[in-house]
Amino acid sequence: KMVLSGALCFRMKDSALKVLYLHDNQLLAGGMHAGKVIKGEEISVVPNRWLDARLCPVILGVQGGSRCLSCGTGNEPTLKLEPVNIMELYLGTQESKHFTFYRQELGLTSSFESAAYPGWFLCTAQEADQPVKLSQIPKDSPWDAPITDFYFQQCD
Repeated sequence: KMVLSGALCFRMKDSALKVLYLHDNQLLAGGMHAGKVIKGEEISVVPNRWLDARLCPVILGVQGGSRCLSCGTGNEPTLKLEPVNIMELYLGTQESKHFTFYRQELGLTSSFESAAYPGWFLCTAQEADQPVKLSQIPKDSPWDAPITDFYFQQCD
């Protein structure tokens, strides 16, 4: 198996074309900030080598992979940015489930399901400049349901 020497770089937008960006140590989804168009955060991505590759398990980081998205360890998941290096998780000996999301491709977009909390997905609010969170998808989604579909494109 080939071992990556560094994380891959992706950009993420939700299906409403809000970009993911960092503000005050939080990952938000929006488009404009103080009248400026936001470029969006570079998301560092590595596969989780300990989980079933067919489920496309990925670990997502920001700030060059110096902080990683975690679902926490509580009864219900809470999305956090933890100060853990993405390559340490990639090369480590733990399965790092609470840092892992199963990426499912649906046409042009992907959804990201928590490996540690099945049924919980990365999501954004309909409104701009709200935090990225985790939510369960209701069977009959109301019009204001969270957005769980993302465009996930490798950086140029």
